[in-house]
Amino acid sequence: MHPDSPTFFTDLPQEGLIRVSGADAVTFLQGQLSTDVEQLAPDASQLSSWSNAKGRVVTVLRLFLRDGNIYLSLPAALLAPVMKRLSMYVLRSKVTLQDTGAALACLGLAGESAPALLQKAGLAAPAAVNEVIETGSIQIIRLHGALPRYFVVGPVEVVATLRQQLESAGARRSDADAWVLAKIEAGEPTIYPETSEHFVAQMLDLDKLGAIDFKKGCYIGQEVIARAHYRGAVKRHMVRAESRTTVPLRPGADIHATHDDAPVAEVVDARPDPTGTWQLLLVIQDDAREAELVHAFSGTAVTIR
Repeated sequence: MHPDSPTFFTDLPQEGLIRVSGADAVTFLQGQLSTDVEQLAPDASQLSSWSNAKGRVVTVLRLFLRDGNIYLSLPAALLAPVMKRLSMYVLRSKVTLQDTGAALACLGLAGESAPALLQKAGLAAPAAVNEVIETGSIQIIRLHGALPRYFVVGPVEVVATLRQQLESAGARRSDADAWVLAKIEAGEPTIYPETSEHFVAQMLDLDKLGAIDFKKGCYIGQEVIARAHYRGAVKRHMVRAESRTTVPLRPGADIHATHDDAPVAEVVDARPDPTGTWQLLLVIQDDAREAELVHAFSGTAVTIR
């Protein structure tokens, strides 16, 4: 997305919200997630991940505090299976997991003029990545990337009013694809059902995004993730790429080196930009970065950016 592109907002029905409440909520999540949940604060969210015992990422998620409870924002397509599997670990802990998607609405806002538009609506824009500013019942979280991007959450009716204010102030209403494209260009991965449990956290650059704390105690998958970190065992990493293919690229699609039958990369996320060029996040073998790459299905060239 070009920096001069109009600031836009979009509803985020693809985002699910899980409220984690109870006296043991922090302790419970501390033993599950890759970040130090004890450091979570009202003004600081966390990009984090939940992995299986083999260190493979089940989902990437964002944590934030609201009304004294911890909220997990994650792809709606993974919400039900994640809740089901997380519930298996609750045991005797004083923890309750609840889907709160019906009560709260999520809005994405991105663009150079986004901070000014929020100010027109009477809301302050957080400046630092992961920072949270709460005004009334609205919370605004600054996301990764050079382009200002904000995750907005609040009661459905309040967010509806904000949506009208942003549009009146000059923000362009857009669709979910524009939001995903901005996320790809920021280098922030999304895990979908097609790619759940495919990657170790470092393959997704979660260490570079501050989504892994290597000093915290044990959590599920921690042994594999820590070993990969300290021994340099990860030989695949995430890169930005693009392709002029006319065949839709989907998460989980294989990318091959020319004349090589075995895939050397896997699509993490993909969306076409306004010119029709597909923008991609790939996890690729380190020794294949200089190879000529093609989309396995269409044979179209894929170029690392």
